[in-house]
Parts: sequence; C-alpha cells; structure tokens
Amino acid sequence: MKSKVTIKDVAKEAGVSTATVSYVINGVDKVTEETRAKILKIIDELGYKPNLAARSLVKKENRVVGIFVPWSESYQKTIFTENPFFQEFLSGVEYKCREYRYNTLIICVKDEDECIKTLRSGSLSGLIVLGEYNKNIYKRLEEVDIPVIMIDHQKISDKFTYISSENEKGAYLATEYLIKKGHKNIGFLGHPAHKDRYEGYLEALKKYNIDPKSDFVFESEVSYEGGKKVALLVKEKVEEITAICCVSDIMAIGLIKGLYKEKIYVPQHISVVGFDDIKNSEYFIPELTTIRQDIFRKGEKAAEVVIDSVNTKNYAAREYVMPVELIERESVVDSKGLAKGC
Repeated sequence: MKSKVTIKDVAKEAGVSTATVSYVINGVDKVTEETRAKILKIIDELGYKPNLAARSLVKKENRVVGIFVPWSESYQKTIFTENPFFQEFLSGVEYKCREYRYNTLIICVKDEDECIKTLRSGSLSGLIVLGEYNKNIYKRLEEVDIPVIMIDHQKISDKFTYISSENEKGAYLATEYLIKKGHKNIGFLGHPAHKDRYEGYLEALKKYNIDPKSDFVFESEVSYEGGKKVALLVKEKVEEITAICCVSDIMAIGLIKGLYKEKIYVPQHISVVGFDDIKNSEYFIPELTTIRQDIFRKGEKAAEVVIDSVNTKNYAAREYVMPVELIERESVVDSKGLAKGC
C-alpha cells in the first residue's frame, strides 16, 4: 500500500527545507517565484494534500475566503445566474485561492440577521463583497476583524478596501468613440450603482460641446431582462438617438435583443457599445463593441489582496483600479451609414 505523501517528501524532492514548503502552502511571501512554482509543481506531481483543517486548528486560523452576493426577488436565484460577469470574476477568485491553498465560500445575503450569523461563525479569513446592501449590513461589516474587499463599489467607509476598474475613463472612451463615428445624439443605459460611468459619458459630451439630454438617459437593473425592457423606451426615441452607451455588456445584449423584436436592428438602425467584455460579447450577433476590463484578473486581484492582508495582518484600507480599453467589433457604424426609417 502506497504511504501518504508528507511535507518532508515534497521538501526532499524540491531540494528545499520543510519551512520553505510551508511558506508556499501558507502563501507567505518569503520564497522566490521560481522556487514557489517548482514546489507547487512537485506538490501536484506527488499528490500531496495538506491537512488544512488540522493546520487551522493548530494555528487558530481559517483558510476560507467568503464572497458575499446579494439576494433579491428579481434575480430569482443569485446574480451569478443573471450576469456572466460574476461567473468570470468568481473563476478568478477561486483560481487564485486554490493556488494559495485557500477555499472559497459563496454566501447569498438576504438580510441583516443572515449577515450577522455568518460573520459571527468565525469561519472566514476574509471577505469579498459584490453588489449593493442596506446600511445596517455595511455597519456590521465595519465591525468584523477580517479584511473586507468591496468590488466596483462607491466608497462608503475607510475600513474597507476597494477594487474597481477605470469606470469613468471607460465610459468616456466609449462615448468619445461614438462621437468620432459621427454620433451626436447618444443615449445612455445605466444604473445608479454605476454613477462614475455616467460621469464619464457626460464628460465626453462636454468635451465635444454636445448638450446632454435627460430623455436620452435610461435606467434599469443590470441584467439581460433589464436591457430588453428598456428597448421599448428606446424605440420611441429611435428617430432621434443614433447610438447608446451601456454600463454593462449584459444590458447591451438584452437591449439589442429587445430592439430586434421591435424590428430595430443593430447596427443598421442604431449603434450600441457595452462595458465589461464578457465572453458572450464576442460570440453575440452582432459582435459587441465594448470596453474591456480583465474580469478574471480582477477576481484574482481580490483574492490576492485578501490573502496578503491575512498573512501580513494588515487590514488597512487600500484602493486598486484596474485598466480598461476599447474593443472595436460590429455593433457600431458611422452615423452616416445608419438606415433611415425603422
């Protein structure tokens, strides 16, 4: 019978001390990248499985990164079922946590009581927060003695760390791109949570001396169905609006599908730009012109920040902003190329 692989076996095979192997397993930043990669490879080859539960008891620590997601009637299940953005983000979190031998736990938060119960369990090393919550839940999160990472969230407390993308810049680039394509009557499809993207849209209009029109601004939940519902409102303005800047790809895709059912075609009758560059965007017809943020990398970054905070015992608030870029595809044409009469 094959004996169980131990940390000593890994150390011997790698030609390092057991302490060095332990550093790699625990995510301690005392090992070169080359050595870390070598040890991780040997761990996989030998099939070594650290006893995380036993180690947690000895060190009185947990190795679980929690991911808070909001519960809502309108989502039916969770936001993960409604928007591929969150699936890509979660994949990045899980990948990086697994690399550092941490587990992930998705927690669907319905109310304050459920939040308190989870936080009091003491089972989490750190927390990544997606979506919007009420003030009482944020207050509870301020009280916990673990790192709390807010994703794409407006700053509400100095006790949280924030990770976002260049949201204002991205919306500015999208709007400017439409303007340079000859569009002047540009609509905006958004949500209050993305105020910074709306500011980017306004800034681009201002730079090119285009007066914003309030009746060109539409609002819905950030979902496919939300985008589809707005299509009926856009239909009433389609003789005026020649292009629309959306705060997310899933809204843009829903909008395009809704317009299609009303016999308004993109980009023949109206141009559309999204934001995120989810995988569906490239495979959709028409392929969606969008603002790309590296969603998977954002998930990795969130996990890295949590794990680093845990290892260094430094829970000080920080801010990280991920870069964006414009991706040109098929959903935008020059305003002169629009078909007349829908």
